[in-house]
Amino acid sequence: MKYELLSKTVGEYKHYDSCRFCFGKNLIPVINLGYVPLAGGFLTSKKGFLSEKSYPLEISFCKDCYLVQSTNIIDKETLFKNYFYRSSAIKTLTDHFRETADEIMSQTEGLIAEIGCNDGTFIKYIVNKKRRAVGVDPATNIVTPLIKKGLPIINDYFSEKVAKDIIKKYGKADAIFSSNTLAHIENMHDIFKGIKMLLSKDGMLIFEVHYLGNLLHEVQYDMIYHEHQYYYSLITLQKFLGKYNFEIVDVKKISIHAGSIRFYVKNNESKQKVSENVKLLFKQEKENKLDKTETYTDFNKKIYKTKNDLVILLKKLKSDGKTIAGYGASGRGTIIMNYCDLNEEYLDYVIDDSTAKQNNYTPGTHLKIISSAILNTKNRPDYVLLFAWSFFEEIKKRNKKYTEKRGKFIIPLPHVKIL
Repeated sequence: MKYELLSKTVGEYKHYDSCRFCFGKNLIPVINLGYVPLAGGFLTSKKGFLSEKSYPLEISFCKDCYLVQSTNIIDKETLFKNYFYRSSAIKTLTDHFRETADEIMSQTEGLIAEIGCNDGTFIKYIVNKKRRAVGVDPATNIVTPLIKKGLPIINDYFSEKVAKDIIKKYGKADAIFSSNTLAHIENMHDIFKGIKMLLSKDGMLIFEVHYLGNLLHEVQYDMIYHEHQYYYSLITLQKFLGKYNFEIVDVKKISIHAGSIRFYVKNNESKQKVSENVKLLFKQEKENKLDKTETYTDFNKKIYKTKNDLVILLKKLKSDGKTIAGYGASGRGTIIMNYCDLNEEYLDYVIDDSTAKQNNYTPGTHLKIISSAILNTKNRPDYVLLFAWSFFEEIKKRNKKYTEKRGKFIIPLPHVKIL
């Protein structure tokens, strides 16, 4: 399934015309961001420009179970085997994982398993506290060095089969944690069969995902990319988890990633009382019509407006002779740059604090990625378009000298503004 489109090579993908949760046929396309390269597909040299692949990025809404989902799926090997994202690169995330680990450890003495452990930030902290833990992650380039150092990590995709392997070696888990991975997986039925098997009878599944309500309220189309296959609401998850005799007993909104949500899930037989937080959120979602098609078609119109506003501002600044850099070579940045066509006409380069990304090129727009050290030189840009806008306070604090020298940040979402 490869062909040329507007000089872009379109890669292979699988298209679904039915819902992947309930298998219903009432799937309505609501958002289309066009043909976009992989969010984390950074290019190591200019030689890769011509062979770079793009994929259709379309979101649909299921009228039967209300799941918001990507309908075009890329093979997991393409998405995750060689991964750039590292949790430890962001202090806010590191602190968040430590606090979460402390919370979980305070509630159990048993095995803690993590699905999608990335660079081991969460697992390392638990192991250093002399507690039992095991992580699972498919990104070979990230976890191989950690395994060699002795961290209890399995380099694989979590599945029912992997759950069996963990039980053989470690026993059942009293807690399973996952942060921003359970929206990345094509076959969630296999995942929850594995979770059901691995979790002890009275155990707790705690997982965090980007919250659909925040995505809609703050026009966060930059969180829509190929590896994010689902955008969860409580309404949808209650239906889905019920199939596996799980119940959401509590929810907690968290600020990480500009608005995420943490679900606390127990086996039905635990008979734990459902918190008022769950009841309140269910009511809010109904009031905000997260179960109605028109909510998402209206969201699509808002996305287009923010694109227009941003492009108009950047054109004006460029016509005034200003230099503009992007900040944050992230998945968010990839989506904004490609949807808004922000190439060298608008941006001079992109800044990122991760040395793993520096001296590479951005997917699709092919801008050079450089160190934030330039912000403290005489060659600093007049403006910085902050793709990592959800970490604005951290980035502003880290680059205090830049703002003192009258450097300005442009925030692209939820409304375009200069700070």
